[in-house]
Amino acid sequence: MEIYMVRHGETQWNKEKRLQGRSDIPLNEHGIRLAQITAQALESIPFTRIYTSPLGRARETARILLYHRSLDIIEDDRLLEMSFGEGEGESFTSIHAHPETPMYNFIYHPEHYLPPARGESFEQLYTRCRSFLKEIILPAEASCDYMMIVAHGALIRGLIHAINGRPTKDFWMTAHKNCSVTIASCIDGRLQLKEEGKIYYTEQGEAAF
Repeated sequence: MEIYMVRHGETQWNKEKRLQGRSDIPLNEHGIRLAQITAQALESIPFTRIYTSPLGRARETARILLYHRSLDIIEDDRLLEMSFGEGEGESFTSIHAHPETPMYNFIYHPEHYLPPARGESFEQLYTRCRSFLKEIILPAEASCDYMMIVAHGALIRGLIHAINGRPTKDFWMTAHKNCSVTIASCIDGRLQLKEEGKIYYTEQGEAAF
């Protein structure tokens, strides 16, 4: 089985470089375009199952990626983005200027991150990612050749941790742009990361395939 993990398309908060977390920000026009390009790039992949985060930006991306396929899109709360609590909405510019805040460590020193009020820790993220892997991904190998998961940047990195144990200090080591695709394989119950953060569009938002 191959698992395609796709980050949602761009939102206005992505464009403004603000932390979104569980804030339900919709795709912007550019984000819809990126999803459409990615849908065309993945057109030939015979997906038989598609899972998505319940947040609108992921659900809309999944709907676009569904393309011509007659499949149900399955929502799973374990695919929600990491909650940043009181840190949601903060800009990266503000975070960079205030190293005393929790979100500074989240970005620059994730191994030392302590979440703000109502925020989620990395271990909490990893726990639900391991649960999704154990209860959804591994059992699907017997009946599914190609699975798509549409979710969020931190969530996909959490799944990578569940797959290969990447340490938290390396959480941000690879870029996961909007609509980037990370591919893993599952063979005889063993998961392996094959490709990470692949995009199918140019900097100008045109197809690159």
